[in-house]
Amino acid sequence: MSTLEDLDDLERDGKKEEEQDDKNQKSDGAGDADMKDADEKKKDEEDDLIDMEILNSSTRDIISRKRLLENDTRIMKSEYQRLTHEKNAMGEKIKDNVDKIDNNR
Repeated sequence: MSTLEDLDDLERDGKKEEEQDDKNQKSDGAGDADMKDADEKKKDEEDDLIDMEILNSSTRDIISRKRLLENDTRIMKSEYQRLTHEKNAMGEKIKDNVDKIDNNR
């Protein structure tokens, strides 16, 4: 398994390659206009899905945010189960009380 430092290095290398590709595309005017439009639309859609804060974050920051979200999800699932159980218990009590009221009439 890769270490965080290795992942950071890969991330930096990927950014450098993207910058070089962008420079090459700007200097090369022989590309197809339709392909450029499609690439731009695809990048715009990806940018909408991925927040700029995440794109600029380090690998460690992303991993820690992922862990925080997983913990929050686990807590919310637990809370949902607790509330569901409480709702069912109250439903049983209400049903018993309705039966008692019917019997007393």
